[in-house]
Amino acid sequence: MMKYIAKEGYFSIGLVVFLILFFWILNSFSFVLFFILLILLFIFRNPNRILICHDKKAVLSPIDGKIIQIENTFRKDFGECIEVSIINSFCNAGSFYTPFEMNIDEIKYRYGLFLDKEFQNLNFLKEKISINATTHSSKIFLEIYAGNLGRKLKLDNISNNLKVGDRLGFLIDGKIKLILPKNVRIQVGLGDEIKSGSLLGYLI
Repeated sequence: MMKYIAKEGYFSIGLVVFLILFFWILNSFSFVLFFILLILLFIFRNPNRILICHDKKAVLSPIDGKIIQIENTFRKDFGECIEVSIINSFCNAGSFYTPFEMNIDEIKYRYGLFLDKEFQNLNFLKEKISINATTHSSKIFLEIYAGNLGRKLKLDNISNNLKVGDRLGFLIDGKIKLILPKNVRIQVGLGDEIKSGSLLGYLI
């Protein structure tokens, strides 16, 4: 059972199960608590995903969600690049993974507010984790933003060298932004609904 539930949900689900049993022992089965349990099981579900592409240059989706941004831009710390943003919602599975093999150079945490993912102009106020890494000699960034249903952002206990598909953490109603080299070949479009592990593009 545990492998089908994200570990971030163990405490909440365990507490609700305890309360259901407690009230049941008192001869009063709580349908409200049972309904809450079903919601928690849905939110913290952890579906088993199989990678559909094993090309070493492939860029895979780190999370279930919808693509809301694909644009060329310039960043002081990166130069010319392509930004791809994916939002996940209450209806999407929340576990997120490494989109390619990467060596982590730096991880930065920024404490902030838990705002709606649609407020793109307020990204500077949101709680965020930035991962600065390299993959196949290419510099890349991952930015993870908390949503209004989230809690404190944190990553799993990860090493500096990660394989594609390694679990990074859990996100509810948030956003993940990939900052990629300008020569990446994108294979998806705006508005596409995607699953974690599905193909986004190729590094050239």
